[in-house]
Amino acid sequence: MPELPEVETVRLQLKHKTLTKTIDRVEVFHQKTVAHDRTISKKLSGKTIEDIDRVGKLMIFSFQDEDNLFLLAHLKMTGQFFFVDKKGRVVGGGHSMTAADTKLPTSHTRAAFYFTDGTTLYFNDMRLFGYTKLANKKEVTEARKGYGPEPIDPEFNIPWFVERVRRRNTSIKAALLDQSFVAGLGNIYVDEALWRAKVKPMRTASTLTKKEASEIAIHAGAVMNESITVGGTTFQHFVDTGGNNGNFTDYLKVFGKQGTACSRCGGIIKKVRCAGRGTHYCPKCQK
Repeated sequence: MPELPEVETVRLQLKHKTLTKTIDRVEVFHQKTVAHDRTISKKLSGKTIEDIDRVGKLMIFSFQDEDNLFLLAHLKMTGQFFFVDKKGRVVGGGHSMTAADTKLPTSHTRAAFYFTDGTTLYFNDMRLFGYTKLANKKEVTEARKGYGPEPIDPEFNIPWFVERVRRRNTSIKAALLDQSFVAGLGNIYVDEALWRAKVKPMRTASTLTKKEASEIAIHAGAVMNESITVGGTTFQHFVDTGGNNGNFTDYLKVFGKQGTACSRCGGIIKKVRCAGRGTHYCPKCQK
């Protein structure tokens, strides 16, 4: 599943490609992807993209001279945006690209946004969990309320995090995956942040010291910002809208490293199940 750094990479690059473009029409290939809204093409026809914002992994498209019309987009597990320029060149982001993906629309194309300048933005989703759906201002406000603050925010309140996380009786891994508590952290980056903070993922959050909790907050923001800088993490799914693989994989210390030696202490990295997710940690130096 694309995580916040991957979604942020796609968002920034989509802004570069689609801002100020005017939608001519929308073609829907699968109604579930647009929340069964058969008016979406009519409502978006003639609308010009003004901005693409984000909260957590939810992208929010806004339009010029429209204060009550938005397009929400979520990649979920296998969602993917493909942008096709005037010369028919295809670039995509979200899920891995194959040669077949360049012959759009494909069997996995769920919606197509045709712009008046002859370019097109396609939304593909193999497993149909993702969506691109219209929302009004109230619905966007409600959607934002479902997310906590993001550790990558320069104004992220670490004392607030320390106080709140130490009240929780779940594992620290479960606490960090709770998007209503802190937004944006997914499985990969939680494991990496906890390794950096030397805290075992299964540890009950309420047993953390103030120093440990503070270290987790600092490292959570740092690991995601570093990943954004290099374009995200690639396994079998993520490619940015320039067709480039994210390469933060080269910097991972525990995720996917089970059975290998910890680069910090030489202990053997283990993979277990925690908070319902495959979890990687070093039993020697994470306490």
